[in-house]
Amino acid sequence: MASRMLVRAVGLLALCCLGAAPASAASPLPLPAAERATAGTAPRAVLVFLPGPVARDGRPPSPDPLLRALERRPGLAVGLMGPTQGSYSPQQALLDITQGTRVSPVAYRPRDPGPLRFLRRGRGGAIAGWAAAVRRAATAPGDIAPGRLAAAIPSRVGFAGVTGASSLDAVAAADRAGRVAEVSIGPGRSLAARAGDLLRRHRLVVVVAAGSTREGLVTLDALLAARASGELVVAAQSPPHIDTLQLLPIALTTAAAGHRGLTSDTTRTDGVVTGIDLLPTFLRHLGLAVPGSVTGQAIQLEPARAAPALERLRTRYTHVAPRRIRTLEALLAVWVLVTAALAAVLGPAGARRGLRIGALALLWVPSLVLVPSVIDPPAALAETAMVTIGAFVLGALTDLALPWPRGPVLPAAVCLVAYVLDLALGTSLIDLSLLGPNPRSGARFFGIGNELEPALPILLFLGVAAAFGARPRSRAMAIAFAGLGAAVAAVVGSGYLGADVGGVITISAGTAVATLAVLPGGLTRRAVVIAALVPLVAVGLLAALDLATGASSHFSRNVLEVQGGASLWEVIGRRYQFALHSLVRGKMPFVTAGAVLAVAVAIRARGRLYGRLPGPAWTAALAGGLAAGVVGALTNDSGPLLFVVAVFVLGLATAYLIGEPAHGAASPPERAAARPGGRRPAALAAMQESDAARRPEGGRPPATVP
Repeated sequence: MASRMLVRAVGLLALCCLGAAPASAASPLPLPAAERATAGTAPRAVLVFLPGPVARDGRPPSPDPLLRALERRPGLAVGLMGPTQGSYSPQQALLDITQGTRVSPVAYRPRDPGPLRFLRRGRGGAIAGWAAAVRRAATAPGDIAPGRLAAAIPSRVGFAGVTGASSLDAVAAADRAGRVAEVSIGPGRSLAARAGDLLRRHRLVVVVAAGSTREGLVTLDALLAARASGELVVAAQSPPHIDTLQLLPIALTTAAAGHRGLTSDTTRTDGVVTGIDLLPTFLRHLGLAVPGSVTGQAIQLEPARAAPALERLRTRYTHVAPRRIRTLEALLAVWVLVTAALAAVLGPAGARRGLRIGALALLWVPSLVLVPSVIDPPAALAETAMVTIGAFVLGALTDLALPWPRGPVLPAAVCLVAYVLDLALGTSLIDLSLLGPNPRSGARFFGIGNELEPALPILLFLGVAAAFGARPRSRAMAIAFAGLGAAVAAVVGSGYLGADVGGVITISAGTAVATLAVLPGGLTRRAVVIAALVPLVAVGLLAALDLATGASSHFSRNVLEVQGGASLWEVIGRRYQFALHSLVRGKMPFVTAGAVLAVAVAIRARGRLYGRLPGPAWTAALAGGLAAGVVGALTNDSGPLLFVVAVFVLGLATAYLIGEPAHGAASPPERAAARPGGRRPAALAAMQESDAARRPEGGRPPATVP
């Protein structure tokens, strides 16, 4: 029954994978029909930076007065803008707008941008510190060029500011040489009029409002009232001078009925765009070519997402990262307490049961973290309690319902089906969960994140192993590992679903090793060669899948970096540079060393830990999981994290295996079989008959070690 359950569950997974290509509700940013008909001159655009409130702790208030005010203005589509990737600084946010592409500050030398200052020079201006910013950009992989936006516009960009106010936002108007073509500095009451005058000579004008949020909105209203036919107005909060990750309010003019929300292919998230999306949005509106090295995507319109919903989304993003470690600590602490309590009451049998329940509880966590993402409990304690209590209740029930070693099949099936449905239906529960991609950092807004990349395939392998139990190696077993692994890899890597190309390599490598381990004829040279080629073939098939489903932009932007201007070697170098940074950051050196030590101990003590594996499928699951962790660490820009997660999940499997009921102890099916006239369940009979066939006469079953 367990085998049929897993097959049906992953059958649904594969069906969703092959059929899922959800149509987007978003539409390109339109020029209203009346304006297209009457526009006799080239279209124009205004980028206005508005002062916004910032709380003392660096977090925006809720309700956000600027976001709510933008929503109240008719003709504006409203959303949130992620200004940077990785750590935040206002200088980097403005540079990214001019570049149209971005990478983590880790890729730059030096890491942080230096001070930038606007200088007035005649009718124009210049940015002090620009030469250093250009040299710094040259150290990053790819074609990153500050000032690309202004350089792509023949008339360059004008700048209008207020006397005595900070003019750092003038960086957005600078060209490749750090020059601002024309500048108008004066009193705030004439700001809109001066911006209109600049628009007669420049197709794009950057306007910086000063004073309070209310004063900035007065300027915006004047710009909207004076807006000419064919003119695009984009209003965004001025990047605040703090060092906390930000999602800033943004709005732009639209005449599309019912489409007052924003999105882009960069985020694929309702209501959220990025700073690098402004460059292609402006250039496309102006009818100018977008440079091929730009990775931002033009902003699109979608049905409105109300300001309260955007505020809840922003708040949820701020909760995800700090609650991860707290929840993990609570899970481990409860596991220790439960095991100790059961051991005190039941002795060694209780300790083994505690190990099983705790391992199964943590295998349920990837499914359970989807629940709080729907409601976002306001207190971290509430979310931690919800996940922890739910996990241990499900772990205990699973251990009762499915005797050892069948337990992992249920959490594996539920998790994989839930994740595929969420990705296919676009409900975004993964994105908001504790194990999601952490969109607030700006590196990834949707799909499968680094924490899940190695965990999902190992969970699949454990489910397959639990379903097959003690059955001997067979072609059916090899097909199950290979087929289900391929289905999960397709889901994880598809641009319309998980959008994690690195995950395809990780999963396919682990699947190849697991499949080799259960081949009925044993290892052959041909099989090893084919397995070594599997990751490369998988990436090629993913490219074909993305092209066939229209998701090729994901593959080219995030893997080949064709639009980023980086060569293959630069992409590889960038990934290892990021991986090295991850390895030396914070506590990761010690955690990674602990994971390496754990693997070494497990290999050395393999006879004691794994000498009574239920069957060869478990050997395949452990070997495939370790291969996925190692290959993922070597091919991913967060390499150490993937290895640590893989070792942690394999540790859960080891704890579950060690928790085997005492030899001869009666499990529930065995007790039923022991009753007078009782019969052994078919699955148990198959396990026992297979075990007897492998056992030497008068001896114990032979040791099976990974």
